[in-house]
Formats: sequence, C-alpha cells, structure tokens
Amino acid sequence: GNIQTIEDLLLTSTQDIAKRCRVSNQEVVKIKDIIFRAVPTPLQRLDTLPSADDETFSTGDDILDGVLGGGIRTGMIWEFVGESSAGKTQLALQLSLFVQLPKDMGGLSGSACYLTTSSKLPTARLLQILQCQENLSASSLENVHTINVPTVASLQYIIATTIPSFIERLSKEGGNPVKVIIIDALGELFHSESKTTTSTLVERSKNISTLSSALRELAHVHRIAVVVLNEVIDRFDRPIEDHGDQNDVLYDSQSRWFNTAAFFGESQKEASLGLVWANQVNTRIMLTRTGRRRHPREQDILKRRRLNRDDGEQPVERPAQDAQSILIRRLSVIFSNVTAPASLDYIVTERGITALPGEKTEGVGCDIFDQTIPHISNMPPTSSSEDPAVSSNRTLQAEMSDDQLWTSTDALDDFDWDALEQTLSQVL
Repeated sequence: GNIQTIEDLLLTSTQDIAKRCRVSNQEVVKIKDIIFRAVPTPLQRLDTLPSADDETFSTGDDILDGVLGGGIRTGMIWEFVGESSAGKTQLALQLSLFVQLPKDMGGLSGSACYLTTSSKLPTARLLQILQCQENLSASSLENVHTINVPTVASLQYIIATTIPSFIERLSKEGGNPVKVIIIDALGELFHSESKTTTSTLVERSKNISTLSSALRELAHVHRIAVVVLNEVIDRFDRPIEDHGDQNDVLYDSQSRWFNTAAFFGESQKEASLGLVWANQVNTRIMLTRTGRRRHPREQDILKRRRLNRDDGEQPVERPAQDAQSILIRRLSVIFSNVTAPASLDYIVTERGITALPGEKTEGVGCDIFDQTIPHISNMPPTSSSEDPAVSSNRTLQAEMSDDQLWTSTDALDDFDWDALEQTLSQVL
C-alpha cells in the first residue's frame, strides 16, 4: 500500500489504507492502535513551551501595563473602542513610539504601520508626545510608517499585499521590523448613506470577515500586534416580548458582556460593527469619558513648567493654566485572552495617556446572571445650595475647554444613525 512511515499512516485515511492493502477497515484500525501504542506521543507541559513568540511591549505606563497583562502582546488583535475624544488616538500614537524602544526599556526595537481612514496622521501631536517623554529618546518619527486607506477595498489590498511586502523589504534591508499595525479607525469605513438592507448587512459581514482573516494571518505569521480603533453607538433597552423564540432576548442580554462595559456600570454605549467583528477580536478595551475632573498635583505642575520652557529660558508663571482641572477618563478591559477584566481611571496630558494610581477596579465578584444593571452616573454630585442649571453649565464649559487640546486628533463626530440601524438590524 506504499505506507512507509508513521506520517504516511497518519495522513492516510483508514478506508484508503484498507483499499490499498486489500484488508478490512477493522484490521487497519487494529494495526494503527498497535503502532500508536508502540510510538507514544510525548506530552509537553504548558510552562515548558517556547515563549520566544510571546513578545510584549510597554504602553508607556506601568499601571496600564499591569492591567493589560504586561503590555501589548504580539500575535493578537487588540481593539480600543470608545466615543470621540475618549483618548483612542492618543493611546495609539503612544504605542507607535514605545514599540521602538530597546527590549531592555520595554520596547521591541520595532516600527509601526499606522493606517488612517478619514484623516492624516497627527504628526504634531506625535512629536509632542515624543518631546515630552524623556525615555523616548531612542524613538523617532521615521519609524512610524503611515498610509491613508479611505475605502474598505483599499484597506483589504494594503493588508493583503502592501504590508507583507513592506515587512519583507524591511527585513532584507535590516531596518526596524514592523511590530505593531494600527488602524484608525475601522468603523468609519462602514458608514453608509444608503438604506440598510439584508444584502448590505451580508456584504458588510463578508468584508469584515475578509479583513479580520488577513489581520489574524499578519499577526500570527509575522508576530505583530494589530491594534484597531473602533467607534461606539448608543445602546437602547428593548422591552422583552414573548415571540416563542428566546434567541433574540438571549443575545440582547448576553451582548452586554462583550459589547459594553456593563461589568463596570457603563452600559449606555456599545462597540460598533456587531457580533461578526467581536468574534475576531482577542482583547476588547473600552475608553469612556466620565465627566469627573481632578486638579494636577504640585509636582506635576512643576514638571509641566520645565517641559514647556526652552533651555536657558526663565520659568514663566502661568497659574490659570496650571490650576485648570483635567478631565478624567475610564479604561475598561471588557474581555481578553491574556488578562482578566479590570477598569481604571486615566488622564490625557501632553505626555500622552497616564493611569491614575489607586483607581483600578477588578472585574471580580460580579453576578453575571443579574439581569438588572443600574446606570452609574459619573457626574459629581451637585451642591444643594447651587442651582443645578448653573452647575451643569459650568461642568460643560470646563469639559469643552479641556477637550480643545485634542481636537486635532479626535474630532467630534456626528451621531451615526446608519451604524445604529445596522446594529439594531443584527439584533432583530
């Protein structure tokens, strides 16, 4: 039967062997059992598996690294989802710089491919982070490679053809290898002015499946971290109706645990692109605006003054600017295959993303069968002696003033009714 090796025996079906050797299937099975018992396959312990492929690089913040399981791990698809001005682009820019650091400093001595869908790479902000972070002296804007992908078709071509060729060329030339690919932002490519129909939803699902398959192949073959920025849409509670089939109700109740940060009381927003995309993501992280604020500490103010003055220039007192409160944002790990759900507060400064110490919340002890999730307001309590309208107006003005610093990177997007309709169509 021309079965000469163990490999031949394994790769040939029982029926084919029986036909070649003119014996019964039962005899072939007995022969296989005898051979397999004589040549047992040694089992390997998980802690002895090679870990060379499991590389991680720092986000630039030790607290955030701890929440993410040591940093950004390669070979995975990471999704950072959040509303406008939540800090998604700020974190992505930070990652494109810290991946360049040597391994002894928390980096991978690599480079970044930054793909933009609706705007150009904010190089001015990237340069600001680079200049404000003292430990980024080994990083450079030259190792941040960028290209605009305004359509789904162009993104598919870039991922399937251009980036693999670029990775091979860098390897031959001895340049910094690509270690992170950033897409800013995927959800914007699927905005549509046409009416949502079954055919358009099917076409979108096919495109998402094709893109995610190519991204997973890049991440696995080249050991690259794929970071995808995504949008959120408003989530509305639907009345539970008895249609005889509980599948829709089951999805609506379960989707809170992978589409929203309901685990930590944030259930009013959910990630866009639906279940098809959610199944392709290894780690989903949601960034939210809390409405809470804090004043910088005195040592932070002194550091900011040193960074804002040129060499040899005398420090300039700017009490109004230094005393301005900073908007607090919230980062929540919704699900991940490398770390447990957790949530922490962070701020966005000239230096980038900075996690606040002592603000971490572990995702432990939550009753996942509790169907009632209270909406936790992040707004500070209003004094009984103050007019609520005055307090609300003051908070809104301060929040708008703080966000003007980041308008060049996270412009305020209009509400996307098409995306909402697509999500509701999937649920229904």
